[in-house]
Amino acid sequence: MNPETRVMVNKHGFCYNHFQMLSKANKAQGLALICDTYLSQSREILKKSFDSLLCIKPGRKSNNAVKQFSLDLKKREEGCLICSQMQKRLDRYIYTIIYMTNNDPDFRKALGESKGFCLHHFNELINKANDILGYKDGASFIKYISEIELNNLDRIAEDVLWLTQKYKSENKDKSFKGCEDAHKRTVCKMVGNYRINDPIKEKILK
Repeated sequence: MNPETRVMVNKHGFCYNHFQMLSKANKAQGLALICDTYLSQSREILKKSFDSLLCIKPGRKSNNAVKQFSLDLKKREEGCLICSQMQKRLDRYIYTIIYMTNNDPDFRKALGESKGFCLHHFNELINKANDILGYKDGASFIKYISEIELNNLDRIAEDVLWLTQKYKSENKDKSFKGCEDAHKRTVCKMVGNYRINDPIKEKILK
């Protein structure tokens, strides 16, 4: 890593999911370099709390040392360099979607014919629409994508309902009607593709 990135990694570290992904990548040297300096700085940050734990005595005051360690550890684990970079990129996409929907008729039409968004990203869009477009155009955008979202939630609900009915004995010989993966598509719609094992493969499921 270049020195600037190393400083950022040591300061922010990674969330549980991204640390696990780095571990599963089996790049021993790279992860060892990250862990060496991150652990060293973590120990320095937690040193005072550890010293208090080593001097702990019986009594109610012992809870203070334990609570302080918990607070310091929580603060150390806040943030994730990868998550923050992904959020910056997502913010740019959100801005682009909102701007293009309001200013490009072809894009607006294509969006209207799309499968909408997962609820997580839908929420991001409606929360930033007014800031980007102002209240008048923002309200128009919010209404437009809400209609798209509800139509697609209805579609998903219908598909997953049929999947539940398909497994009844009276329906065993009936067609799946393309709903074999409705359970996966429902998960994608509710929580987003980023929580699916293979987001590239699964992104079309929504």
